[in-house]
Amino acid sequence: MGTKLTSSSKHFKASLHMPLCVTLGVIAFVALEVFLLHVQEQETVLDAFQAGHFFLMCFLLLNTFGNVVKFMRTNPSIKGVLLTDCSVGQGWEFCYSCETHVPPRCKHCYNCNVCILRRDHHCVLLGQCQGHANYRYLIGFLIYCWVGLLYVTVFNAENFMGILQEGLSIHSFLLLLMPWLMLVTDICVVGLIFCSGFLALHTALLFRGATCKELYAGQRCYDLGWRRNVREFLGTRWFLTWLSPWISSPLPGDGVRFETRSPPVQQLGKSSEL
Repeated sequence: MGTKLTSSSKHFKASLHMPLCVTLGVIAFVALEVFLLHVQEQETVLDAFQAGHFFLMCFLLLNTFGNVVKFMRTNPSIKGVLLTDCSVGQGWEFCYSCETHVPPRCKHCYNCNVCILRRDHHCVLLGQCQGHANYRYLIGFLIYCWVGLLYVTVFNAENFMGILQEGLSIHSFLLLLMPWLMLVTDICVVGLIFCSGFLALHTALLFRGATCKELYAGQRCYDLGWRRNVREFLGTRWFLTWLSPWISSPLPGDGVRFETRSPPVQQLGKSSEL
């Protein structure tokens, strides 16, 4: 019986990490495609222009994989977090799965099988929940994926434009027709469209200081202004976090207690009721 449970647990974890392997494989495949195109175009040694392309590609690739590694290695759950607080019972809920009280904005994830501090959603592509501690790395991942996919799409478009210089012929027409038809379903273009949507959504969440659930519910109680919201989500050195995921940027909060916006001051009427 114990062996069956262990085997089932391993299979469950493998099913969670399979999308992550596919995501990393697709990124590596796209990077390899661009690298091979650079090699084919280069006749002798790298000139300054080609060296700049190669440096940009390495920079985007390293930061993309770096944000994935940091996202996976950062624990966003309640594990190791002291939840005994005098405010228990005031906005706190009891999780019957974890058998403990959890603070506001903390929700249980049945995929990770644990409560996540300021849980936004379970990221299927990376196999882990997005929460208080690892939000900056998901934002960094989306930014570098978007820039990388845009770079590859433009780079491929330059190759198509090069075919036009051959002149109008049956050969050049077929060379242009088939790639452009394939471009509609190309992984780079489709990935760029989806990445643009996700990046726009999380940018809106970042500037409003909200999770997906709070955004859809219209809750603005945690909106402290865009500067403080960005600082709460990305850390005290938020202006440097986009350069590299390895730059330290401590979060001002602990994921348990959150400052709320002050309620509007009610103005007194000109006349009072008797």
